[in-house]
Amino acid sequence: MRLALAIVCLVCGSALAQDPAYRLDLGMSMSGATLRVEPTVAGPGGKALRYEMNIRREGKGGTSATSQAGTLRLDGAGKGQFAYNSLSVNPGDRYVISVKIFDGDRLVASEQAVEPKQ
Repeated sequence: MRLALAIVCLVCGSALAQDPAYRLDLGMSMSGATLRVEPTVAGPGGKALRYEMNIRREGKGGTSATSQAGTLRLDGAGKGQFAYNSLSVNPGDRYVISVKIFDGDRLVASEQAVEPKQ
């Protein structure tokens, strides 16, 4: 019973952590064997935010991981774009892309994609 309650609290807590005033798009696109990730975020105009982006690729050639973090300021219309990343993807590769947006220490938006879908 306690374990079930703890799991419910964790799931609800992570769902409540995001702020509906913010929208995050991973901006994923494929060109040949290259995956490009160009995240964009929308929210209150002029807001200064912090981001974290993690990308992991697993395949026959091994595993690679990259992470980036930084800050961005949304423009007057409330739109912002930040660092992009590209990686080579071969048939059979699996990749996980995760982006989190913070207002100070508060998580306001996050997205994750896993390909191929499982």
